[in-house]
Amino acid sequence: MKALEIVIAAAAALLTFTACRPDTPDTPQQTGLKGMLVLNNGNWGSNDASVSLFDPDSGEVTGNLFLTVNNMHLGDLGQDIMAAGDDIYIAVNGSQLVFVTDRDLRVKAVVEAYADGAKLSPRHFAAGGGKVYVTYYEGLLGEIDPKTYKVRTTAVGPNPDGVAYAGGRLYVANSGGYLPTFNNTVSVVDAASFTEIATMEVSVNPACVVASGNGRYVYVSSLGNYADVPPMLQVIDVRGGSVSGTDYGRVAGIAMGAGDELIVASGGYDENWNIAATLWRHDAGSNTKIGKLTEMPVSPFYSISADPSSGDVFVGTSDYVTDGDVHRFDAAGKYHGKFDALGMNPQKVIRL
Repeated sequence: MKALEIVIAAAAALLTFTACRPDTPDTPQQTGLKGMLVLNNGNWGSNDASVSLFDPDSGEVTGNLFLTVNNMHLGDLGQDIMAAGDDIYIAVNGSQLVFVTDRDLRVKAVVEAYADGAKLSPRHFAAGGGKVYVTYYEGLLGEIDPKTYKVRTTAVGPNPDGVAYAGGRLYVANSGGYLPTFNNTVSVVDAASFTEIATMEVSVNPACVVASGNGRYVYVSSLGNYADVPPMLQVIDVRGGSVSGTDYGRVAGIAMGAGDELIVASGGYDENWNIAATLWRHDAGSNTKIGKLTEMPVSPFYSISADPSSGDVFVGTSDYVTDGDVHRFDAAGKYHGKFDALGMNPQKVIRL
């Protein structure tokens, strides 16, 4: 375990404000904002990550919400966003910080973590057992106390990306994305002792990890090596410790929806390096394939999110030049159109 310096600043001291299914630590309070938050990744090095607000009832989209509320830019590369209790957590990878906001997106704390004198780069969140967890690309998993926003870290594999909480353990995808060759392991971290207790071998370049609601299965989406090893989805049986494959083909992304249903986006690159994604439904609790969510492919695929409360599925698209679009499907696969994310590279959609 490595010691960290933590910079936590109260929002009132730092900022001038304008008015305006993880295991969550607390029950969220009522707020003024309603609808879905869209985190836009932005363009690398451009300091243009942003958050938009989408109203599913009216279809109205409000852009640059974080900037409007806090009178400051979100930063470079918005990587992940998660609601936990009364708080919203936003990982800004390029700026190497985590914002903690209230449900109206007003900043409550800014967390910057250091190890061995170097600033850490947050990637993805998970919540469980009353804690919030974040992967740091420098080879560490962080545990954030949601009451104090203090964080401690423990070592995992190289360049960890996705993380999921199941049965008192954290499952961390070690991508090895900064190495000459990609990694192919998942670190298993005991939450109580906060130490790595095992590693499991998966396919090359694991990226996204989600757990079934019953904690029986952990699903790992790997990106492959962009050559002779294709992307794929694998399943860890938590009880038996085994890893098995699925037949979804080139998996581009996964997201947990309503009723413990996993939504799987699959589709390979075309000659222009665009993905036309087909969406599938998978019963995560029993590890059973259900069938296609829709016959409609979505291109150029960039991200997938799902709302566990409504079952709506959101697919972000991007041309890496202009603001992206988000396509919306309901739990039955009915297409409800698309909306402008009002930001480049829509990364994730969550419900307030």
